[in-house]
Amino acid sequence: MNELSSFIATKYIKFKNKDRNISLMMKICFLGISIGTFALMLTLIIMNGFEKVTHEKMQGINSQAIIYSYGKQIDYISIEKFLKDKFDNQINAISPSSTRQVLIDKNNSQTILFIKGINPDTQINVSNINQKILSGPKANLSELITENKIIIGQKMAQSFNLAIGDSLDILIPRQGGKNKIALKKKTLIISGIFNIGLEEYDNNFAFCTLNLLHDLFKENSNAADQINLKFNDPKLNIFQKLINIFIKKDYEKIILHKIQTELTNLTVTSWKELYPALVASLRLEKYVMFFILALITLVACMTMISLLFMYIQQKRHDVAILKSMGFPDNNIRAIFLNIGLKISFWASFTGLLLAFIAGFILERYPFIELPDVYYVSYLPARMDVEIFIVVFIATMFLGFLSTWIPAKRTKNINIAQVLRQE
Repeated sequence: MNELSSFIATKYIKFKNKDRNISLMMKICFLGISIGTFALMLTLIIMNGFEKVTHEKMQGINSQAIIYSYGKQIDYISIEKFLKDKFDNQINAISPSSTRQVLIDKNNSQTILFIKGINPDTQINVSNINQKILSGPKANLSELITENKIIIGQKMAQSFNLAIGDSLDILIPRQGGKNKIALKKKTLIISGIFNIGLEEYDNNFAFCTLNLLHDLFKENSNAADQINLKFNDPKLNIFQKLINIFIKKDYEKIILHKIQTELTNLTVTSWKELYPALVASLRLEKYVMFFILALITLVACMTMISLLFMYIQQKRHDVAILKSMGFPDNNIRAIFLNIGLKISFWASFTGLLLAFIAGFILERYPFIELPDVYYVSYLPARMDVEIFIVVFIATMFLGFLSTWIPAKRTKNINIAQVLRQE
C-alpha cells in the first residue's frame, strides 16, 4: 500500500454528513469487532487463570517431574549425583520423598493417614508446599518439621479438632507373627497446618522429615520412593519466543525423554501424567472457548464485507476517475484494504485494551466468588503477553479476509459505464 492509497483511505474514513448510513454501519462494525475481541481475550485470561491456579495446587503436593520404580525403593543419593553430573544445566532442584500409610488414633477412632517424608531443605525448591502453610511459625519448612514434628492439612485439623502444639498418636503397621500385623503406637507433635486447596490432600495427608519416616518404618536411610525434580526455564531469545507462541515446543517433555533414556530401569514422568484427565479437560475447554468466541469475532468481521461493498458502490465514481487517470488496480484495492484493516486494528486494540483493564482488576482484586465445586474460591485471571499477541493476530487475520473479499471486486468496475451514467 503506497502513501497515496493510505491518504485516500484516511480521507474516506472521515465521513461527511451525507454519508451517515455508512458512518453508522462503520460504527456498528467497529463495535462488533471490539466486543468480539474483548470477549475472546477476557475468556482466555480467565481460562489461563484457572489453568495457573490448578497447576499451582497440584504442585503443592507434586513436583514438576518424578522419578520412581514400581514396587520398590530407589537409592536416591546415587541417582541425585548422576543427575547433577549429567543434567546440571537442565535441572534446577532435586528432592527425595517417600509416602506411607498409618492409622490415626484419636478420640477412640482410627482413620488412615498418608504421611509423606521429605527433605525440607530441598522440597521447597521443587514444590510450593512452603507457601501453603496457613498457621505456624512463618519460618523455613526445615524449622517446622524436625525430629517428631509434622504438619497436617486444614481439613484434617478441623475434623479432629487439632491445633498447633497438639500431640497426635499414629499406629504404624509392623510384621507380627505368621499372617499377623502388629501396630506400634508413636506420638507426633503438630507444628503447622497447611491448605493446598484439594480436599483429598488437606484431609488425608501429613508431612514429616524423610529421616523420621525412615525411623518409623525401620527403612534404609539412603532409600526413597521417588525423586522429585524441577527444571530450569529454557533460555530463549526474542525470535525463539515469538516462534514458540505459535509452534509451542514442550521442553519439559524433551528433558524427561533424555532422563528416561539414561535411567532405563526407572520410570520418569511429569506430574501432568498423574492427572491426565484434569490436564486434558483444561486444555480442551481453553481451545473450545477460543474457537467458539473466535466465531463470534468472525461474525462481527463479516459486517465488514457488507460495509465495504456498500462503500465501494458509493465510491465507484471516484474509482472510475482514478482508473481513468492511470491509477493501478492494486493501489485502488489497497485503498479499501487500508480502510478495513484500520477499522480492524483499532477495534482489536480497543477490545484488547478493555480486556487488559478487566483482567488487571480481576487479577489484582479477586472479588467474584465461586461455589465450592471449583478448585478456587474466586474467579482467577492470568494475563500473558503471548495470549494478547495470538488474539490480536487472529482478529487481524479475520479482518483481512473480510476486507479482501470486497476489495478485490474494485477491478470489475467499468470506467466508461460509470462515467457515462454519473
